[in-house]
Amino acid sequence: MSTATELITTFELQVSDITELSTSEELLILNRINQRVCAQRSWEFLKTSASGTLAGSGADGSYITIPADFSSFSENYLYTDNTVSAQNNAAPKVIFMGANYSPFFLVNYSDRRQYLGTTGYAFLDLANDKIVFTGTPELRTYDFDYIKTPPILTAGDTPPMPARFQDILVYGMAAEDSILQLSPKATSYANENRAMYEQYMLDMAYWNAQLQLN
Repeated sequence: MSTATELITTFELQVSDITELSTSEELLILNRINQRVCAQRSWEFLKTSASGTLAGSGADGSYITIPADFSSFSENYLYTDNTVSAQNNAAPKVIFMGANYSPFFLVNYSDRRQYLGTTGYAFLDLANDKIVFTGTPELRTYDFDYIKTPPILTAGDTPPMPARFQDILVYGMAAEDSILQLSPKATSYANENRAMYEQYMLDMAYWNAQLQLN
């Protein structure tokens, strides 16, 4: 796995060492590309889970404070065996509650009023960093899957994708408009750098699809 510093060194070779940029500026560009790549899909390497005990009760309602790196919910209520049909017509994203992992279905924020007072549902209140339950669950422990936002990379950190795909960040950096304005070599090879970036994206998307078993 390459560190951020090592990827920046590779990038400098790719564009003939842009001396106008400081190391911190290059790191900023690297992070911008890393965040962009990670936002393209629900990558398997960004899937994680959260568990704990509900906060709030009574007039305050029951809720979960979402993790600091929360990006979106991940599907967690399907079956790998595709002969098993969906349990209902709801989105396959749930909060599992209690020791027996009872599913509480997630509904859209804008639809929450139709479910108020009804146990078995929850919605994302993103403005307040909460997952709010429409009723008052008797079960108090929870577990759910989500897609995390990758952390900002520092010099010694490694990007989250597998090592064989990390050069996507180098080609993405080389194709940035701010780089093209500074580097004649980057400008000359702009189309090639963009093509390599897009090819890495396709390769990584294909690899990601192979990890999904249905």
